[in-house]
Amino acid sequence: MSRNKIYKERVKTLLLVLLSVSAVFLGFRTGLFDEPLRAGGFGGNTPVRTATDQISPGAFPTTIMVSLGEGAYHGQRMDGQGGNEEVGLGILYDLFAAHLGEALASAEDSEPVTQEAWEHALANVGVFVQYDVEIPGETLVRWFGAESDSAFGRIERMVLSIAQDAVYLYYMGRDNLPHRSGTAVDPGALHQHIQTLEPNGAQYGFHLSAFTGTDPFTVLLPQYDGIPVMRGHNAVGAVFEQLEAVLDLFGMHLSRARYLDVGGVRTMVEDDATLRLTEHGLIHYHCQADAPRLVAWEGEPSFAGTVEVGRQIVQILEGLSGEARVQLSDWYYASGYADGSLVLYFSYYLGGIRVQTAYPAARIVIRGRYVREVTLLARTFVRTGQFSAVMPELQASAAAGGESLTLAYVYTEEGNENWRVRWLVTPREGVRADG
Repeated sequence: MSRNKIYKERVKTLLLVLLSVSAVFLGFRTGLFDEPLRAGGFGGNTPVRTATDQISPGAFPTTIMVSLGEGAYHGQRMDGQGGNEEVGLGILYDLFAAHLGEALASAEDSEPVTQEAWEHALANVGVFVQYDVEIPGETLVRWFGAESDSAFGRIERMVLSIAQDAVYLYYMGRDNLPHRSGTAVDPGALHQHIQTLEPNGAQYGFHLSAFTGTDPFTVLLPQYDGIPVMRGHNAVGAVFEQLEAVLDLFGMHLSRARYLDVGGVRTMVEDDATLRLTEHGLIHYHCQADAPRLVAWEGEPSFAGTVEVGRQIVQILEGLSGEARVQLSDWYYASGYADGSLVLYFSYYLGGIRVQTAYPAARIVIRGRYVREVTLLARTFVRTGQFSAVMPELQASAAAGGESLTLAYVYTEEGNENWRVRWLVTPREGVRADG
């Protein structure tokens, strides 16, 4: 089965829009590295919600949980809940981004630790960060504007934990195997920022005996209402207004390209490169040449540099996306690293919540040092000023049933271009049978 089909099937089979249970509940409630693009490139700066300009927007997480000590936590998964702009995921990220970058830059070589040590680190005063995708450690280091000679594995979650007058970096990928590194982060400076927060009732799944059959490190938040409703619409009109910039992005030229409009699809051809724009906001680029126009890397392949090439490509979407950001949401190697294809997926995110569109915001295929194929979905998302609610995690997990499940918020379209948050329940990939 093709990766695209797998992607679509996931959406069909794993997106549990628990409408009936939600209705009952609501009734009761009444984005630098390595080599730049060699051709074109899209101008303009992407807005960066970070502590320093050196941090890539790609480093923005989906969840932050701060342990305040003595069993008290402050967790955030979104921005602007209930119209309150004074708290949210972006505020926490701004507060701790510099500490995270310093920890990654100064981390010593990591060592494996037990699940018990990981849970103890979560209980210590510190900061937990969750991503929506497993990221190679060296890539995350560079996203935070840092350099490190230490060896990292893949990171989906990481914790800065204060213990014994030091700050330790813990991390794990989707294999659920935690590792620990010492860092040079000043525990006093980190603790000072942590002390500015108040508990908001957040917990981890393993704190609750009733939270069974679900990923124990799920962050449980007390806020189930006041979640912004978004309006998302097709941005194809804006794409046509910037057609010359779109062509330039792929090393093509408006004056040289031949084009044909048939059935709501504009097809433009220049030599071996083809660009198609549909009335539904899909942009598809394909190049058959042995030496295509866009160079992903020179010399030895670099995952970090290749992902940054993808991020440069999706900047054209970020210029159209309104209040959404476009972030890496999945990736895989079609075959061997150097000779095969690296396929990157990007999605729209509102705060830390992914928008579950019919197609990913971007799918980029890189093979043999060149960008071979790109598909983009142009959408604009803005707040409506309305708010909605979802059922609590315990009810969602009970309704979903099963084992080794992960719960996450996603925005789904409910009609009339309105998008509301629902629960996405998926198998916890990579959980090993032997624990």
